[in-house]
This record gives sequence, C-alpha cells and structure tokens, in this order.
Amino acid sequence: MRHLTLLGAMLFCLGSLALVQPAKADTVDGVTLNLVKATLTGTPGDILTWDYSVSNASGVQIKGLSVSGGIFLGGTPIALAFDNFNNGPIADGSSLQGVLFSFASDPSVQDSFNSGKFELTVLLFDANFDTANLSADYSGTIRPATTNVPEPGTLVLLAGGLLAGLLISRRAAH
Repeated sequence: MRHLTLLGAMLFCLGSLALVQPAKADTVDGVTLNLVKATLTGTPGDILTWDYSVSNASGVQIKGLSVSGGIFLGGTPIALAFDNFNNGPIADGSSLQGVLFSFASDPSVQDSFNSGKFELTVLLFDANFDTANLSADYSGTIRPATTNVPEPGTLVLLAGGLLAGLLISRRAAH
C-alpha cells in the first residue's frame, strides 16, 4: 500500500514539473534581463538571493542604475544587494551575471511566500542617455526545515538489497 502512495506522489511531482514554466527573459532596446533562478526556497532566517544574467545588444554601453521588487512579507527586502553591473558599464555585445536582489527572512516567521516583478532600470550611453526599464518575475518561499527519517521497512529493504548484491558479486567471483 505504501508503494502505491509513493508512486502516486512521484507521478504528482512529475506532473507538477511539466506545469512549471522556465524564467522568461525581458528585452528592451536590445538589453535582455533574465533571472538565473526565478523561484527560490529557504528556511526561516535564510537569505534568498536572486542572480541575474544581462546581455547587451543595444549598440551602446549600458549601466545598471537601480532595482526594485514588490512588497515582501516575513522578512526584509535588500535592494542594495544589486551589484550595479559590477559598478561599471557593459560594452555592446557583452553579457554579465551578478546579484540582483536579496531577501532576509525573519527567523520567527515559519512560513512566507513572496512573488512579483523585479524592475531594473538601465542607463544607455546613447546620444540622449536614455533609460530602459526591464522586469523579471520572481517568487520566494520560506518553509520550516523538515527532517526525513527513513521508516524501518525502508532500512530493511536497503539492507536486503545490499546483502543480495554482495551475494551475487561473491557468486560471480567464484
């Protein structure tokens, strides 16, 4: 009966993975923003940090000016984590990865979920010094840590499998 429950859980998880959409990139004026991993999880007291990947095909250099996120519950948003493209401009035709935003979860809040859009403002070094506003969807989940203790039946099955493997290998050696 337990193996049917386990099989059902595995099928549910596989079905859920089919529904998960990959992070979508946003391109404005030839500048493309993508989150390295848009969905993050952690435990109370963890700091979740979203990293970005930016590509510049604008024809001019670009510089990151600022980033903002939605309203975060159960902790403190840290927009100052943004590295401003490593404090320098990115040349046309170049790409860069770095830190976009962080969220410090409150250790006393056991469960929280935050989602929204990060808004990134980029300066283009064109004749007008235009700006481009890019966005990326994110989510962050905080859940208490769980410890998985194997059931005694699982340990017996594991020991039996190891014993069978040992006996088969010894028989093949003779």
